[in-house]
Amino acid sequence: MKVNLDWLSDYVEIDRSPETIAEDLTMSGLEVEGISKFDGDTILELSVTPNRPDLLCHVGVARELAVLYDKELKYPDTDVEESKTHVEAMSSVDIEDPAGCHRYSARVMTGVTIGPAPEEIVKRLESVDVRSINNIVDATNYVMMELGQPLHAFDYNLLGENRIAVRLASAGETLRTLDGQERKLESEDLLICDGLGPVAMAGIMGGESSEVRDDTVDLLLESACFDPVTIRRGAKRLGLSSEASYRFERGTDPTGTVRAVDRLAKLVKEWAGGEIFAGALDTHPRVEEERVVDFRTSRVDEFLGIEISEEDMHSILTKLGLTVRKSKSGNWKVIPPGFRRDISREEDLIEEIARIYGYHEIPVTMPLGRTIPVKPEPEERVILRAKSAMEGMGFSESITYSFISRSELADLGLTGGPEPVALLNPISDEMTVMRTSLLPGLLRAAKLNLSRRTDRVKMYEVGRTFLPCTSCDISEERIRIAAVMTGERSGKSWYRDMEKSDFFDVKGAVQGLLGTLGIGEISFMEEEMPYLHPGQSAWVTIGEKTAGPVGTLHPGLLEKYGMGEWAGCFELDLEIIKEASLEKKSYSPIPRYPGLLRDIALVVPSGVSCLQVEETIKDTAENLRSVRLFDLYEGKGIPDDHRSLAFSLVFQSMERTLNDEEVDTSLKKILDALDKKLGAKLR
Repeated sequence: MKVNLDWLSDYVEIDRSPETIAEDLTMSGLEVEGISKFDGDTILELSVTPNRPDLLCHVGVARELAVLYDKELKYPDTDVEESKTHVEAMSSVDIEDPAGCHRYSARVMTGVTIGPAPEEIVKRLESVDVRSINNIVDATNYVMMELGQPLHAFDYNLLGENRIAVRLASAGETLRTLDGQERKLESEDLLICDGLGPVAMAGIMGGESSEVRDDTVDLLLESACFDPVTIRRGAKRLGLSSEASYRFERGTDPTGTVRAVDRLAKLVKEWAGGEIFAGALDTHPRVEEERVVDFRTSRVDEFLGIEISEEDMHSILTKLGLTVRKSKSGNWKVIPPGFRRDISREEDLIEEIARIYGYHEIPVTMPLGRTIPVKPEPEERVILRAKSAMEGMGFSESITYSFISRSELADLGLTGGPEPVALLNPISDEMTVMRTSLLPGLLRAAKLNLSRRTDRVKMYEVGRTFLPCTSCDISEERIRIAAVMTGERSGKSWYRDMEKSDFFDVKGAVQGLLGTLGIGEISFMEEEMPYLHPGQSAWVTIGEKTAGPVGTLHPGLLEKYGMGEWAGCFELDLEIIKEASLEKKSYSPIPRYPGLLRDIALVVPSGVSCLQVEETIKDTAENLRSVRLFDLYEGKGIPDDHRSLAFSLVFQSMERTLNDEEVDTSLKKILDALDKKLGAKLR
């Protein structure tokens, strides 16, 4: 938002430098981003927050300066010279959608002459980035930049039946707007219509059929207050934004429509001549109720920690345009004006007093009190421990968007089932659906890091996934933890060669994560996934529940995401992890008696997994404390379609010392069971 200081001086006396004004406005809550020059005039560039639409005009900014510098605010002259014919004999206004249009005010003029606006007006408009068109359109823009009320001028003779109706669009209706585009309308679009059809998109843009032309003689001038949500929805759907819609979306003053149209009529008469019919058409089916805010002056001291007199409070509020009524109880009834849509509660009034009184006048004091540590909930503790475990293994946390593209899901082979949840208003074509997996975002982030010449990438994310539900109206949200890693296990140095990463690195990350969370009953079941390398993928199983996949990324995806020779990933369901982590654990004391070690080498068919052998050993053995695979061999001396697996077994009792005969007996049972169930032979 740009304001011209020379233009501002029409409404308030300015006796300070632009730099001082910029600093004082910024300190009062209206940030001045820059100061520039335009043809000798000083221009302030303001950053106006969405809750202060009253500052999107010169009078609004002048009001702030008048309060800050204790100056008089001079409003623009709105007195008009009217003809004897009343406007109701010329036109009418009918609001068919009161929810979308709260108020509609209009005036009718005749005998105007289209031409250029005064040179000074053209300069002022151009200084705030508004293009000059002609004296009529320039007048509507001038009043908008002056009072903050968007306006529109219709060619009166091009309006069917010379009347106005405000209604919602019907299915199939179209409108050619002033930019030459044919707009297809939907039932939620709010329209300005004449007696025959639509002539403007309410609050957004006028239509070609009734625009002011070089031969226009008679005018209908419009000033309205529209529902912000309705205007925002229509502008967003059409991808059409204007200075008018920008203001309507934030809320305009329903009490200011008549004043604005009067001001417009006065300027048109000065710049284009003509006559103004007596009176204004003013339709407002939804009369706004008086907003009253209960205010306790004692709360100001409590909130700000400084004493401000009631006289100063009263002065600040009244200068800002608020009506203050004092009661015998000491509490005040404060009525905000129509242009202050942001004031609705006591805290808002305290903020107004603080910013005008001066934040720099409020002393800085340290808060008093004791801080009480809050113990996180069990579920939160699991997430915090999981993050700590990942970061302890060298992973960096990543936060990615919750919406992705369908093509990313297709790349991972995660399509073919129920359709993912689609966004009604996506940011871009690459963010059209809610994610059903964390991996697309992580892979995209890893690719970006690798493109910056990062040799090793280890990233993880904890976030929600949104799984489509065919039997319910909303998606199922599941919290998951996923990770992607690529690069060498260790670089070459003087004491060792370079070591390449492989499947066991990402598997080890899963084991490290779950081990830190106190989950010991973990198994890996070989399973193929579309996005994982065949033979190097598995399902992580916790107890009897499947937590998620782990494995080496498929070669096709390695190439697509530029990940070199190897990359691994996993994605686990944190709900399942949380349940297992929160289960009560039972602990055993360290054995007092020594254990006996036995190593066995088995020849097993290639289709038999190490997990199957381990489970058979555990199910059969007595007094077995641990079993560990320490060697795998294939080649000379081993039959085709077979391999050799060597295990280290530790036998140990909590009650006594085992002897060799007991261990040998148990070992024989193990070998017999392995032979019978899996065809495994002692090598």
